[in-house]
Amino acid sequence: MKRLLLVLAAFAMLAAACGSDGDSGAGDSVETLNVAYFSGWPLPPQIGQDDGSFAEAVGVDKINWIALPDGGSMADGMIAGDVDIAYSIGLTPFAVKATNGAPISMVGIAVAYADADNCFVSGDLGYTRDNAAETLAGATILTPIGNVTHYKLLKTLEFLGVDAADVNVLPHESGDATAAAFAAGDIQVGCAFGGPLVTMEDAGGVPLLTGAETSNEVGIKTYDVTAVRDDFADEFPGVVTNFLKANEEFNQKWAADPAGNNPIIAKAAGMDEVGNFLSGPTWFTFPSVEDQLSDAWLGNDVAQVMKEQLTFFMEQGEIDAIADDYSAFINTKFLKDAQ
Repeated sequence: MKRLLLVLAAFAMLAAACGSDGDSGAGDSVETLNVAYFSGWPLPPQIGQDDGSFAEAVGVDKINWIALPDGGSMADGMIAGDVDIAYSIGLTPFAVKATNGAPISMVGIAVAYADADNCFVSGDLGYTRDNAAETLAGATILTPIGNVTHYKLLKTLEFLGVDAADVNVLPHESGDATAAAFAAGDIQVGCAFGGPLVTMEDAGGVPLLTGAETSNEVGIKTYDVTAVRDDFADEFPGVVTNFLKANEEFNQKWAADPAGNNPIIAKAAGMDEVGNFLSGPTWFTFPSVEDQLSDAWLGNDVAQVMKEQLTFFMEQGEIDAIADDYSAFINTKFLKDAQ
């Protein structure tokens, strides 16, 4: 009987240690980590996406990279349990879902950007910021809804003196569809992020405002965050910490050799080349772990920005409620452990 119990115990330990593909293993490790990301959004961890070196740095057998079209889809994937970590989810959709009770937490800043998220106006309108109210009257605008692109659009129209009632704002199907409609002349303004911006610029579009103008004059700091499913983070805190450490490592690897790494990133991102996205301070920048923990980021300002954005959306009638304190949705434990 004693021997039988020992055998059964051994089998139980083996089963717990092995798990099945996609299931959690024992202790603080998983075999397959499910990470949501945007295609056409080139970021340093993609240096190790195809060859598995990023998964190795995280300490998992495999990362299942799941391409999703927007931050809302990333949050929904985490809510459904299909996504463990959302890498570069938009701040606004994260805040909206968290406000509504989604069991997700922000654990880091993935990328800061200004020009990589914007609205383009048809060159045929003769638009300038000084004649915005006149030239945009009656314009059809396609934009994603409920994210930072939408927020920037509404705040920029307000800044330019354009009455939102004078334009026709429609939800987009996808960034690529918006760019195609813009290039075909079916819409006058297209708002998107990533590769579709290049398409609209190539089609003769002009930015509603430049990234620098949006940041410095309208006062909108644009960035995406890293978020986790709370139950996953509770069960596998070491995996989350290792993900953030690996993220920092690959950011530094890219910075040491952009020219050599950009083609690898472009391929993983589904792009011919990274273009402007990894070229300068108004496109992609990557705050260090130390910077992310400062008051300028997760220590204070990010929570304040979430509340400001959602307060604005509520005033616009886009959402019904806001939270009292958005710092409750930020967990800096993993960054501190990574540090």
